[in-house]
Amino acid sequence: MKQLSITLSAFVVLFLLLILGTCQDVFKIKLLFEALFHFNPQSIDDLIWIEIRLPRLILAFFTGAALGLSGYLMQVLVRNPLADPYVLGSSSGASLFAAIFYVWLAPNNSSIALLLMLTFVGALSTNLISLALSTVKGKIISYRMILVGISISSLAIAVLSLLMYTTGEDQSWKSIIFWTFGSFQTASWFKVLLMTFFIFILGGISFFFFAPFQIMELGEENANRLGVSVHKFRIVILLISSLLTAMAVSMVGPIGFIGLIMPHITRMLFRNQLTKSFIPWLCYFSGIFLLICEMISSQLFPPQGVPAGILMSLVGVPFFLYLLLKSSDIN
Repeated sequence: MKQLSITLSAFVVLFLLLILGTCQDVFKIKLLFEALFHFNPQSIDDLIWIEIRLPRLILAFFTGAALGLSGYLMQVLVRNPLADPYVLGSSSGASLFAAIFYVWLAPNNSSIALLLMLTFVGALSTNLISLALSTVKGKIISYRMILVGISISSLAIAVLSLLMYTTGEDQSWKSIIFWTFGSFQTASWFKVLLMTFFIFILGGISFFFFAPFQIMELGEENANRLGVSVHKFRIVILLISSLLTAMAVSMVGPIGFIGLIMPHITRMLFRNQLTKSFIPWLCYFSGIFLLICEMISSQLFPPQGVPAGILMSLVGVPFFLYLLLKSSDIN
């Protein structure tokens, strides 16, 4: 009964945040519900609420869920609290391939499926390179993988910058610049449906494999002794985390540090006594966090606001430094 009450309260909080972020005026809530059930394309308010603000907020929620889950999976793989797609370079790899799409393919092909495929290739290839260069005698050296990830990330950003520099001041150049900020201004209901579908599928797989993932955090030798095939689940983690990162990057651009911050906060809320429910709650809290960031960023420097990716970096970098100093003190 207590669990049901907590779950219902969580849905109510999400619902209230979506309403508040959409109409931004408590006195217009009744009009918002009328717009939801009796949408009038001739009404400016209806168009702004239903076609612009609401898709942005829902996409922010599911993007946060994707990045939070991806960060947790990378921390399981590397067994390091500093790991996340942004730090390990998979986000930068996906960004580079997305930039290639915008420069060379987007003018003639606007297929979001092709964009998703390219970003997945970029994220997965970066993860595989990092894993290969960080594995010594069959064991992953966690600090080495982070250093390799940072190096690959720097290389990918340098190539992306070169690509923008040589493109010239045309529409594709402007699209890449805007996209690298990590913004939800291009949100649409199609993107929302696509992101929702992948989150439920990949989140369900992660929920099903939660027990083996927890055992992997005990170390490779202990996991093998307990009957968990580390090699097989490494592949599972790489595929899921790469696809989650690719989904987020292809939809809204690179947004960092969600995958670093939220697994730690969720563990604190669970007091490190993790059960299978950790996966849906991690997705929920990650989504709520990015949703609130999007609500705040949209109110800064009106009317255009500030891209959520910029705000997340301002929040995430101090948290990353805190974790870095904390882990150094422990060691």
